[in-house]
Amino acid sequence: MNQDNKIFSTSLTMVVPTNHNPKHPLNNDEICDRIIYLQRKKAEFLFSAEYDNLTSIADAVVRELEDKIEKLKIQYLENELGKKVAIIKKQNKKLFRVAFTIDGKHSQIAATSVDRLYEKIFGHPIQLGTGYKPDSTLQEVYDLYSKSNHTPIVDNEGNITYPTSTALRKDQAWRKYWEKDIIVTMPIKSIVVGDIIDAFKRLTASRRYTARQISQAKSVLKQTFDHAIWLKLIETNPVVAMPNTSCPKRAASSTKKATNAETREKLENYLSHLPKQTVYTLAIRFWLNIMQRSGEWRALTWEDVNFEKGTIIVRHSLTHREIDGKLVTIDDEHLKADEVIREIEITEKAISILKELYLFNGQKHYVFNSSRDGKLPIAANRLNEKIKEYCKIVGIEPLSTHCQRRGAIQDAYTAGMPEDQIRATAGHSDSTMTRYYNRNNNSTLSKELQTKIFG
Repeated sequence: MNQDNKIFSTSLTMVVPTNHNPKHPLNNDEICDRIIYLQRKKAEFLFSAEYDNLTSIADAVVRELEDKIEKLKIQYLENELGKKVAIIKKQNKKLFRVAFTIDGKHSQIAATSVDRLYEKIFGHPIQLGTGYKPDSTLQEVYDLYSKSNHTPIVDNEGNITYPTSTALRKDQAWRKYWEKDIIVTMPIKSIVVGDIIDAFKRLTASRRYTARQISQAKSVLKQTFDHAIWLKLIETNPVVAMPNTSCPKRAASSTKKATNAETREKLENYLSHLPKQTVYTLAIRFWLNIMQRSGEWRALTWEDVNFEKGTIIVRHSLTHREIDGKLVTIDDEHLKADEVIREIEITEKAISILKELYLFNGQKHYVFNSSRDGKLPIAANRLNEKIKEYCKIVGIEPLSTHCQRRGAIQDAYTAGMPEDQIRATAGHSDSTMTRYYNRNNNSTLSKELQTKIFG
């Protein structure tokens, strides 16, 4: 009997196809179909009358079925990873192991079964088949989309990229805007542009949401239909035809919190005269002199600081990643998409603050190392708590780390600085977002600038 075409043939006339010929490997859809077929045959055999009548032969048949299922699952996992799964046999025990490189370090993940190994790597069980039905509702498709967002990605070299907090924000947006709307109960194949328009009418009838919030609602809905296209449930996305302008909106707040020269001076005067400086007081004073993102300047290492030139190099950023269901702060060692490493000149005051910090943390990796454990920089939440605490002491409205970025960009525009230089310093890939930060800046042209124009 050809072992490449048949697993076994018994008096039960059970013939189960498989294929382990390396010259003709199966793709994962084919593997799933064969695993499902084998599992069904195993279940039918276990509950058949023949199983009760057979003893050792029946157990051998089951073991052979389980062995073939296991081999197919190994092939499935190897296809997903692009890496070989090592099988280590010990006395009364078998381990399945894969070698990875995580954060530049070699490590291994092992488990006592292929299913457990897969779940350790990807955070969910092996999904046999597509996981959806042809008549899947919009809510069921979103659930699949959410699951894919929360699943770590393993590249061809075995490096694992964990999901960012964006996956959680999409879940929050879905619950906020769509989860209670009747449209989620409809089969996604039956939803047309008119249904989308009706859903937005229900969402915006009370003018509860701003234009930006409506855009968020549209974005997460559009991405869900895009996922349905990827699943080959539908061919076109009806959300694309839905114009934002047709929705009644709540007027956005005319002002957003931002630092200014007065608030910066008050905080600097108070903090600089404290009898004892800490990593947090020095960090806040440094923050008052720059316009970079909090995750960028908190990720600075001493290698990024050049005291002679008076510059810092922004080359990586702190971010939140979802690992084992928890959001963990890590150093991504790269910047946001479409942004480049940049060397930035900073003020003499900022340089002097860094020199003071060197006395605290000069022997550590990060400039703003946390004294708590020394492994990572100060946490954003703790930093914001400290900023609010000092704002209350000096008698100004509570601020957050992002308020300084907004205020610094607005002040740069007011001072008449070139937009390209503001954009490059802030780290925006184009000027659209830079202008967005300045959209509520109602400063008029100064007398000096008007004199240059009108003489």
